[in-house]
Amino acid sequence: MQASGALLRRATENTGSLLQILIMMIEIIGAESLGVRGLSCLVILSGRRIFIDPGIALGWSRHGLLPHPFQVAIGQGIKERMIAELRHASDVILSHFDGDHCPLCNPNPYQLGLHEVAQSLARCRIWAKGSDGLPPAQRGRRVELSEALGEPLRSVEGVKEGPLEFSCPVPHGQQGERGSAVMMSRIEENGVTFVHASDVQLLDEATTGIIVDWKPDIVIASGPPLYHYRSSSYRTQLERARKNVMRLAATAATVIVDHHLLRSEEGMEWLGGLKQSSGGSICCAAEYMKREPLLLEAWRGSLYQWLPVPGDWHDLYREGRVGADEYRVRGWEVLMRRGRIRPCKWYSCCPIKRFTEAGRLNRYWIENYCLVGSKSCIRYQMEERGEYHPDAMLPNGEIREDLS
Repeated sequence: MQASGALLRRATENTGSLLQILIMMIEIIGAESLGVRGLSCLVILSGRRIFIDPGIALGWSRHGLLPHPFQVAIGQGIKERMIAELRHASDVILSHFDGDHCPLCNPNPYQLGLHEVAQSLARCRIWAKGSDGLPPAQRGRRVELSEALGEPLRSVEGVKEGPLEFSCPVPHGQQGERGSAVMMSRIEENGVTFVHASDVQLLDEATTGIIVDWKPDIVIASGPPLYHYRSSSYRTQLERARKNVMRLAATAATVIVDHHLLRSEEGMEWLGGLKQSSGGSICCAAEYMKREPLLLEAWRGSLYQWLPVPGDWHDLYREGRVGADEYRVRGWEVLMRRGRIRPCKWYSCCPIKRFTEAGRLNRYWIENYCLVGSKSCIRYQMEERGEYHPDAMLPNGEIREDLS
């Protein structure tokens, strides 16, 4: 079985021919390789849309610097996408209650506010981690969410119901390191299994064993936080994580490792080595989505050098007196000049670029397809095959008659 982009398919034989039967769609919405902190994703089954960990954050301070306005702009776009997807969600899973994994009652300017999605959540089935193993701040957020919805959150650790199954509490990172716990999720339909293992950091062998026993086809997990490692146990922890990742790769067709790991460029280098060792079954979230990684947490210091920011910008932004759109445009230009991203090879002559520059299309299309070299673009795929496609075709295959 092969995971291809956001779509997982299985070929089955029927009367001598191969039929492509849609099993499930998996789209990763927010992660460090997509420019923000989190590990949120949307899983689409037949008749259900399951949103896992609808939360977002930008590291409040890295190298003594607040989030760069370009990252703020990228985060705002992802937050808007979350809000839109939650309007159509049937189920929401909350693995724990860190600020980058759930909506918050009192968010900072870069996080998802509970007030922005409360009505959508009220219409969903909520599958939440219980209070056991949560630090006080997370317990408080759990209570706030329950109060906003007007009913207690159901604790589902160890529960199996329909296509969903949830683990008992597992360590947030190494056993006994933080004293906090998270909940993993297993989703299965028609013999295809997806596992979401948020914040486990792949440092605990018993946690990895649970995932292996679930026999997943595809796994998404947080990797070890290399940017935090300064102790003498660094290499021991790294070797433990390496063994656990390779153990998963021996079981699952695709292993996506992201989140804590990709807050540093060292993490991307480490992941690249594992990818080579596994023959390509290991990747980050951006690679799974067939696009260029956007490591904005890792590049924060460089962004401030490449694109300076006035000292009062963050105060003005918090007060609603400035926006981030100016940096949104200039940030992409800087990353291209610096070679940090590689746009689609057809970008310079693509009509999507022309329509965007003329103000006829929202920048969403070039930022999520063209500028990140997305191989999931229908236009790109047809161009590579030498097939005709009209200028009015969007990257998702939709025809916009008003562009003709």
